[in-house]
Amino acid sequence: MRSIATLILAITAIPEIFSISSSTVKPFAPEPATLSLKQELYRLCDGTRNGIDADDQTRSEIARVVRELETMQPTELVPTELPLIGSRHKLIYCESKGGSSGKIGPFVGAVEQLFATDDTNFTNCVTLGPLRIALAAERKVIDDRRIKVKFREITATAFGIELIKKPSTGSGVWTQRFVDDELRIMDTPSLFIIRRESDALPTLIDVLNNPAGYIAEE
Repeated sequence: MRSIATLILAITAIPEIFSISSSTVKPFAPEPATLSLKQELYRLCDGTRNGIDADDQTRSEIARVVRELETMQPTELVPTELPLIGSRHKLIYCESKGGSSGKIGPFVGAVEQLFATDDTNFTNCVTLGPLRIALAAERKVIDDRRIKVKFREITATAFGIELIKKPSTGSGVWTQRFVDDELRIMDTPSLFIIRRESDALPTLIDVLNNPAGYIAEE
């Protein structure tokens, strides 16, 4: 009789167990309510070469969408607590005209932000053909929205061969305006919009820069 009663209790608990597991949502999971705004933002940023070619009207529209997204940031979340270990992010728009936009002379390279083993150390990379410029940096949380960033070292490589490596002494404070698992919008103080790349495959340049990391062990 005792075993039957135990079985009955277990069966009656099943709906509650499923209710708990089905209601578990990642804290920074994208909100359905922001989907249309983010799609509009991606459309506006597309073709601007990281913002370099954006005209005044496009910039104004992007600023409007950013303000609307900012008002939709869930108040219960702390933007500076977004987990970043092992993530890779691509710059899709910025208001900077300098090297942080990926601009090298008349050309504009792809800009990525890479986090490897922790949330503190990261690398900003500009890739233009075989040329890769990597800026190593570290970040320290100031409060719920602000992060202190200190740049440490800059490295330039071509076809995986190191051309130059030297210390960097720049620093700044980045203010998070909208953050979720997919998208980060911040003032650095220039506006930067960065989109996470999901399970991105390594590029040829990645392999050339770190061939040992892609050699299978037998």
